[in-house]
Amino acid sequence: MLEKKRFWENKYIALLLITGAVYFFLRYISPLLTPAIIAGLFLTLCYPTFDDIQKKTRIKKQYLASGILLLILGVMIVLVWWAGSYLLREIPIWIEGIDGAQEGVHVFLEESCHNMGEFLGVNMDKVGQALVEQVDIFVENFQIQVLPKMIGESWTYIKQFLSIIAILAVTMIATVLFAKDYDAILSWVGAHKESRMALEVVLKVIRYIATFVKAQLLIMLSIATVCVIGLLISGVESAVAFGLLAGFLDALPFIGTGIVLMPLAVWQLFLGYPWKAAACVLLYVICALIREFMEPKLIGKKVGVYPIAILISIYAGLKLFGIWGIVKGPIGLVLIQKCYEVCSRA
Repeated sequence: MLEKKRFWENKYIALLLITGAVYFFLRYISPLLTPAIIAGLFLTLCYPTFDDIQKKTRIKKQYLASGILLLILGVMIVLVWWAGSYLLREIPIWIEGIDGAQEGVHVFLEESCHNMGEFLGVNMDKVGQALVEQVDIFVENFQIQVLPKMIGESWTYIKQFLSIIAILAVTMIATVLFAKDYDAILSWVGAHKESRMALEVVLKVIRYIATFVKAQLLIMLSIATVCVIGLLISGVESAVAFGLLAGFLDALPFIGTGIVLMPLAVWQLFLGYPWKAAACVLLYVICALIREFMEPKLIGKKVGVYPIAILISIYAGLKLFGIWGIVKGPIGLVLIQKCYEVCSRA
C-alpha cells in the first residue's frame, strides 16, 4: 500500500514538473524561437514530399521550401492589400452615410414606438424621443471618440503586419538552413536515447498541429459558406465579401464572426432594416454553435484528447497567453500529455 502511494505521489510530481516546463517553454522560450520552430515544423511536415520531388527534379529541398514560403508570403500580401484597399474605399462612404442612417433610425424608432403605443393603448412618444436621444449620443460618441481612435491606431496595425513579414523573412532563412542539414540533424537525433524521446514528442505534437490546421480550415470554410448563404438570403449588400471575411476572422476565439456580423447588424438597424439586423445576429449564434460542435470533434478524436479537455485548454490558453492562447493552449495540453507518456515509459 505504501509503495502504491509513493508511486502516485511521484506520478503527480512528474506531471506537475512537466506542466511547469511546458508553460515556461510556451511563455518565454517559444516567442524567442518562433522562426526556428515554424521552420522545423514546416520541414518535418513537408520533408517526405520535398525528398520525392528532389529525386525526380533534382531541385534541392531548401529551394522548394523557400519557394512555398515565398508563395505564402505573396498570398498574404495580396490579401492584406485587397482588404486595405477595400477599407480605404468603403470607410469614407460609410462615414458619409452615418447622417442618413441616423435619420432612418430616428424614423424607425418613432414609428415603432407610435405603433406599439396604439397597440397597447398608451402614449409612447416620450419613449421614442428618449431612444432617439440615445442613438444621437451613440453616434456622436462614435464620431468623436471611436472613429478617430481607430484611424489613429492604423499605424499600430501596419507595424504588426511588418512584424509578421519580418518573422516570415527570418523563417525562410531558417528553413533554408534547416533543409540543407536536415538529414544530418535526424541522424544525430537518432543516435541518442534522450533526443529520440524528444523527437517522438515533437512528431506527436506536429501530428496534432496538422490536425488542428486542417480542422480550422474546415470550420472556417463551413462558417464562411453559412455566412455567405445567410447574408445573400437576407438581402444584405456585399454579402459575399462580408461572409468570407466573417469566415476568415472566425479563427479568433469566441467572438471571431461577431467582429463582422454584430457591427453589420447594428449598421442594418441604422439603415432601417430590422429583419436584416436580426438575421445577422442569428447567423452569429449559428456560427458560434458550428465552431463549438465541430472543433472538439475534429481535433479531439484524432489526437486522443477528450473534447472537453480541448475546450478547457483553449480557455486556459486565452487566460495565460492572450489571443495566441487559442493555439498555445491545445498545443500545451498535447505537449504535457505526450511528454508524460514518453517519460512514463522511460
